[in-house]
Amino acid sequence: MPSPQSAHLQFDSIEDSIEAFRRGEFIVVLDSQDRENEGDLIIAAEDVTTEKMSFMRTKILNLPQMVVENADPNRTAYSISVDATDPTVTTGISAHDRALTCRTLASPSAKPSSFRRPGHVLPLRARDGGVRERTGHTEAAVEFCRLARKQPASVICELVEDGEEVEGSAERKEGGMMRRDGCLKFGGKWGLKVCTIEDLVQYVEKHEGNGQIGVNGKA
Repeated sequence: MPSPQSAHLQFDSIEDSIEAFRRGEFIVVLDSQDRENEGDLIIAAEDVTTEKMSFMRTKILNLPQMVVENADPNRTAYSISVDATDPTVTTGISAHDRALTCRTLASPSAKPSSFRRPGHVLPLRARDGGVRERTGHTEAAVEFCRLARKQPASVICELVEDGEEVEGSAERKEGGMMRRDGCLKFGGKWGLKVCTIEDLVQYVEKHEGNGQIGVNGKA
């Protein structure tokens, strides 16, 4: 069921979130209540392992947009789905296969022949300009890569509430997207930093307006 509101739950700072991201950890990032009001689990693509992919449940790579006319209300730039062509990849759906595909997407040596199409990983294109151009999870994920000095490719997964089992039926009720307090409790349970895109925008504007961004995003 949806998480109840709690006043004592607090977001982490962007500095702490960048540092955790730099260490290869997951972070949880929320967008505005006026937008999707949802939290995404985010990690740099180069840091995804089989184990981390299991937990989660474009450069010039010839990855065209999925459709010519994008009708998504938030203008999310979906690309053609892919799997890596590595010989260890089988169906493409396993945690190993998806993690390897994500790491390949982040590799500077990747080329169009590194992937088969369609596949089981759905690349999204971030807009140039990052979160100052579009306050979406896609742009926030790549922004964190840039601030942590990693390859500009992340893996994102939307967080949902489990809901409740319906006794005697293969159904669950009162699920839905995980909101503010649910995300903060999730982060607390798993030891993850939780932050907002709004704070990220303020951080970038504050520091980059004066050219103050340093190594690992520290001023």
